[in-house]
Amino acid sequence: MKFLRILLSTLILSILAACGGGGGGGAAVQGGISGTATKGPMNNATVTAYAISNGQMGAQIATTTTDANGNGNFTMSTGSYSGPVMLQMSGGNYTDEATGTTMSMAPGDVMTTVIPTIATGATISGIQVTPITSMAQTMAQHLTGGMTDANIATANTAMGTYFTVSDILHTQPMNPLAAVSGTGVSQDAQNYGMALAAISQYAQTQGMSSSSAMVTALMNDASDGVMNGMAGSTTVQMGGMAGGMPLPAAAGTSGLGAAMNTFMTSAQNKSGVMTSTLMNNLNSTGTGTPIMTNPPAMVSATLSGTAYNGPMSKATVNAFAINNGAMGVQIASVATDGQGNYTLPIGSYTGPVMLQVSGGTYTDEATGTTKTMGASDIMSAVLPSVTSGANVTGIWVTPVTSMAQTRALALSGGMTDTNIAAANTAMGNYFSVTGSILTTPPINLLVAGSVTGATSDMRNYGAAIAAMSEYAKTNTTAVSSTFVTAMMKDASDGVMNGMMGSSQITMPMSGGMGGGMNGMGNMTSTAGTSGLATAMTSFMNSAANASGLTAADMATPLNKLNGSLGHI
Repeated sequence: MKFLRILLSTLILSILAACGGGGGGGAAVQGGISGTATKGPMNNATVTAYAISNGQMGAQIATTTTDANGNGNFTMSTGSYSGPVMLQMSGGNYTDEATGTTMSMAPGDVMTTVIPTIATGATISGIQVTPITSMAQTMAQHLTGGMTDANIATANTAMGTYFTVSDILHTQPMNPLAAVSGTGVSQDAQNYGMALAAISQYAQTQGMSSSSAMVTALMNDASDGVMNGMAGSTTVQMGGMAGGMPLPAAAGTSGLGAAMNTFMTSAQNKSGVMTSTLMNNLNSTGTGTPIMTNPPAMVSATLSGTAYNGPMSKATVNAFAINNGAMGVQIASVATDGQGNYTLPIGSYTGPVMLQVSGGTYTDEATGTTKTMGASDIMSAVLPSVTSGANVTGIWVTPVTSMAQTRALALSGGMTDTNIAAANTAMGNYFSVTGSILTTPPINLLVAGSVTGATSDMRNYGAAIAAMSEYAKTNTTAVSSTFVTAMMKDASDGVMNGMMGSSQITMPMSGGMGGGMNGMGNMTSTAGTSGLATAMTSFMNSAANASGLTAADMATPLNKLNGSLGHI
């Protein structure tokens, strides 16, 4: 009997061990991904992993930060996830190969990688995130079906072949800034490192202040499978420079070839490597030559429109997926032209979209001066679900759409299609715009006679934006885009009262409104109601108003704002 009791106890313990030790359940499956991000040697960048479902970007799996010693290494846990993965890297800083200086990843610029299906609990190591994997990701996203395993493999292979690198996912690029770094590394690693240096050198040649903006431009160029300065039928714009300039047609071919030659013969190249074969291949590749032979069908859907806070130029427009009501992965990024117009290649994406505008300059309506958007200021807009492959046009991003976006985000459930529609409609009604604030063009009150032929919605929309500029001037807000940011916060809780929930909203001031010179002041409780009405009247009666619109014409929105209790 004693023997039987011991045997029974042993069996029970064995069963409990197999089940994870009893009451705690089974041991959690812990997979992981590790690798290196390289845009030149990187520091402190954020790397986020997203699931891919039905070829589309899905939920966030994990996020981590690269090391701070210039190696760009990262490690993250993926738990029990299985399926294809998209990595997205943003922020941080890097040593720019062409100049040797430390540069920050510009806002809106990202690098990406797509990985075919990983198994549950698998540990994947040595994954690279580079400008070249980024170009492959945008190409896979635009192939019919999106980022399926087959399309991921096709795009990664094609982009590797283009730059003479057999495996862009696992080959670590040589660092040409390190002495004799070409010794003992493969030809693939040499070609990879020189290709990245060429991108940096080409950015310098084009006068870019940040070479990460060239990565974004080349990602857009590669999205349609042809390196020709175009994303489908749309010219790619280059950001990060003094002017919204188009990407040259030969940028990704002979442009990179010439830049590679310049870098290899410069003092910056300490590797001892001269990759003449790759350079010659790029120089001999004709503009418009497809990246892959017999490419599969591609989806070249676009989303286009205009950013406006007064006439704008040189701004960055980013499109983000929306997952479960919250902002998700970045879909695309472009620079606006000199009139604030943008066209984003969104490939096969389907679902709601959030647009975000940053940087750039605009003509401030109240002062007539050119101002740069504040470093922490943005404008935004949210669109209900777009259909895969559909071209969406005429989308405006304004201070009013920005207020609607923050309101939608704060509603229960976040930025769902229902909440997006409700917030856009409510914000339009608040400013007496009965049509869609996304597609109604606001008139530019700085242009003589612009009221002629304009609908009441267009007039009211333009006047609301001009009133915000006038209010910022009257209340000594240094940059009127900062007042837009304050208005976005004020609108988020559904009541325009100078508060965000129970918190007082503050903003930078150049004196006045309770703030010291160049200090912080409180937003008044009537800023978004009678304050705007007063500012609108002042602007209508000012010399800056060249439109022909008068305060009497604006009686309806003025009375509405003056009598408002702030409820959106």
